[in-house]
Amino acid sequence: MGKVKANDVAPQASLPAAVFNRLASVRFAVAVVVVIAVACVLGTILPQGAEVARYLARHPEAAARMDWLGKLGLTHVFSSLWFISLLCVLSASVAVCSTRRFATVRRTTGYARGRALGSMITHISMLTILAGGVIRGVWGQKGYLEFREGQTVAEFVDENGPRPLPFAIQLTRFEIETYDQKPDPRQDDALLVVYQEKNRTTRLPINVGAEQAFDEFKITILKYVPDFIIDMNTKEVTSRSTEPRNPAILVAVAGPAYSNHRWLFAKFSDFTMHGPGDHATGPSPLQMVYQNRDATARATMVRGPIKSFRSTVDLIDGGTVVATRRVEVNRPISYKGYTFYQAGYNPNDLSYTSLQVAKDPGVPVVYAGFGLMIAGLFTVFYLNPWMNQQQVPKCPSVQVPKHSGTPAPRHSDP
Repeated sequence: MGKVKANDVAPQASLPAAVFNRLASVRFAVAVVVVIAVACVLGTILPQGAEVARYLARHPEAAARMDWLGKLGLTHVFSSLWFISLLCVLSASVAVCSTRRFATVRRTTGYARGRALGSMITHISMLTILAGGVIRGVWGQKGYLEFREGQTVAEFVDENGPRPLPFAIQLTRFEIETYDQKPDPRQDDALLVVYQEKNRTTRLPINVGAEQAFDEFKITILKYVPDFIIDMNTKEVTSRSTEPRNPAILVAVAGPAYSNHRWLFAKFSDFTMHGPGDHATGPSPLQMVYQNRDATARATMVRGPIKSFRSTVDLIDGGTVVATRRVEVNRPISYKGYTFYQAGYNPNDLSYTSLQVAKDPGVPVVYAGFGLMIAGLFTVFYLNPWMNQQQVPKCPSVQVPKHSGTPAPRHSDP
């Protein structure tokens, strides 16, 4: 056998060149895309983030399985390190292809350059969209907040625990619309129940301005508000609506050595509030509870199949209400980069609701990528063919002489 010459051995590619060629491979890019697609399907089917706790509350027997899925990163797919790494690998592959397209644009002219330019713009658009996905996975936030009417919160909960909001949000009203909106046939049962010593109990109808004497004390109902709300700056009490969603009464108690004005709430019997500019002169001698059967039924009962539900919220920034918005199903609101979606309600307390909170700084980048993709595809399939058609020279027309009806004489062979 002859000896193999050194010049006959194929040179080995360097590691950077091998990596570059691998990233430029179409088969490699397609394989990465398939893996990402499978991951997206799993992230859609399996509970993600804060949804895991809700799922376990309904299916406690799945705790071991969900723990195993969590260790694999399948309960937070879109923010997991391996999914972000896949996006980065695909971005590198698209970047390499874009670099090759750029080289093609530089060395070609005419129609070939225009076509390569459109293809390069399309590759850059894909790279931009992938960059938006990476930004979402690294800096995006998603969680839930739960509150009831009148409550103000400044944080939400995600899979890592509480996260602060740069502003506060107050639930001023929660409404559930049903297909059966027939009124309750029962009569409103609104009473002021006064508990005295020696197990004596007195029930008074709600008549504004009426006075009732109890030994040496006198009780007067000064004001009735069907839907209580208070301005935290001016301390002024008003009503949001005429329906008894959060009814309250202002009661005055006066005696020889005691005076007090207090707000009593039908839905929150253990909570009271002093009237404006009034302070008690001592411990209350009487225990009073405001009962409103219609308000209690409204807070704990749904009449008929649910059609939709919505929340009216105040956005509070710097201690001031900057906007009042309504959150409905499929109609979210946004403020300072945070988006709020109507998520659910508590069937045992219809003044209680939950909102989904999402912050995705990658959305503008993704939209920019879609804009570039439209521009690239328009260039490839419409602009370049039109320009090429304009550059093709037209052939000059040939004038064909007209013949008379008499045929030309034929010559015989010599």
